[in-house]
Amino acid sequence: MPLTKFAVGGFLLAAVALLVFSRAMQAQPSAIVQRDGFRAVVETMGHDQAASLYAARQLPVPFVEQYVGTCVLLVAMENELADVTTSLRLADWRVRTAGGGVQQIRGRRSWLAELGRQGASVAGRIAFEWAQVPEEVDLGAGDSVQGMLSVPVGRGAPFDLILRWQSGISGHEATINAIRCD
Repeated sequence: MPLTKFAVGGFLLAAVALLVFSRAMQAQPSAIVQRDGFRAVVETMGHDQAASLYAARQLPVPFVEQYVGTCVLLVAMENELADVTTSLRLADWRVRTAGGGVQQIRGRRSWLAELGRQGASVAGRIAFEWAQVPEEVDLGAGDSVQGMLSVPVGRGAPFDLILRWQSGISGHEATINAIRCD
């Protein structure tokens, strides 16, 4: 099946996001979690960097401002286990604010619905979808996944990111404390 201009556009945005992520990883990442056969690297993304990435895909300006008005994270995750599948569900992750409130993270399906309501092009929606952390994924031995997500915390406000995953039949949790997007 030949690649359409929509698939190429989505691939290019994903490639740019990965390039941005790899350059960010050359600096000190915000946090690395490595335990129970799971590794996650989390880096904050600057407002202008995130805004220009999505504006280049001609996403509606109100959508871009809504998405980047919160803290945008670049997240890379890997299953380091040799013989067990690691399962991730974004719906299980949480953000704890400095005031102690706990909130769920908005997933890409919800953001895509918003893009549809705002009249984004098919190419723009595909590009956005491919750049996001998947809502659910099973990682085999050595598999990895990466993407962006927007957490419900304003820029400058500290928060904790609570990650949860399943390795085989065992559930695991790790908290990254005091993340701050500037």
